[in-house]
Amino acid sequence: MKKMYASVWTIFVAGLILASLSSAQEKKLDKLRVGGGSAGATQMVLWFAKEANLFEKYGISAEAISIPGSSLALQAMLAGEVPIIQLGGPASVQGSLSGADAIIVATIFRNFLFSIFSRPGIDRMEDLKGKVFGTTRFGTLSDFASRFALEKYGLNPERDITMVQTGGQPETVAALVTGRIQAAALSPPANIRARQSGLRELLDLSKLEADFHVNGVVTTRRYLKTHEDVVRRFLKAYIEAGALAKKDKPFAIKVMAKYFRSDDRQMLEESYQETVKESLSLPPYPAMKGISTILRYIERTNPKAKLAKPEDFADSRLVKELDQSGFIKSLLP
Repeated sequence: MKKMYASVWTIFVAGLILASLSSAQEKKLDKLRVGGGSAGATQMVLWFAKEANLFEKYGISAEAISIPGSSLALQAMLAGEVPIIQLGGPASVQGSLSGADAIIVATIFRNFLFSIFSRPGIDRMEDLKGKVFGTTRFGTLSDFASRFALEKYGLNPERDITMVQTGGQPETVAALVTGRIQAAALSPPANIRARQSGLRELLDLSKLEADFHVNGVVTTRRYLKTHEDVVRRFLKAYIEAGALAKKDKPFAIKVMAKYFRSDDRQMLEESYQETVKESLSLPPYPAMKGISTILRYIERTNPKAKLAKPEDFADSRLVKELDQSGFIKSLLP
């Protein structure tokens, strides 16, 4: 009888120890809300990390939230709702110039992955004069890219066209197809859907700018100062997710299909090739030249930009640390 009680007691104690260990492990995970834009190809690194459970690997219990539009994502970050977000350079730089606490810590996509598409009958960029041009939301990366391209071809976005908001990339394609707008800047997979719909590609913007902060990781200086190790571990998961997607095409395609809500194989293959395989940048140092481009562009309307330096808007320390430690190299093929 004593032996039986001893066995039961041993099992009971072992169970308590395992439960305690399990609870301790759960407590080690730092809860973190992170924000990404709507499901475009340049937004996928966040979702690759989420689907591969990489945040948990680095001690983070992450709640990933889709926020349509960089201006809304910036507002959510500044309000403290999401301490870390994926964000394009224009919104971050313009916000900082206006006094917002925003700092770029990584650039994962450096090329303008946009193309200007138009309805039939518009054959040149110059033909857009007097037309209605669509952008997701004013102040977003698509808005900046559109204005940047139009000015390169001598068109004044304020006088020569009518710029309207469409809400999102899928809605932009729909507006083009139905004729509500005549042109727009589209990124994968929306540009592929536009091509499939018979719309005309006027300009590939990736040929206009080779080192731009298209998308990456942005946080606040305050959060970086008070939670540097959380940001470091977030970057580890984020960078490993990018490397994994580059190496594991089936995994990346599967995740893209889930978040694009599409099983269109051509669209998924082209989105993967154009975005992940060819354009995802590792190591993801902040794109200082791209920040300079943004400052030059907006200094005409904001005098503060003339006195600003790219280093005022980015912090490369953590990416540099992960690069020099060999962490990033260990993830690459």
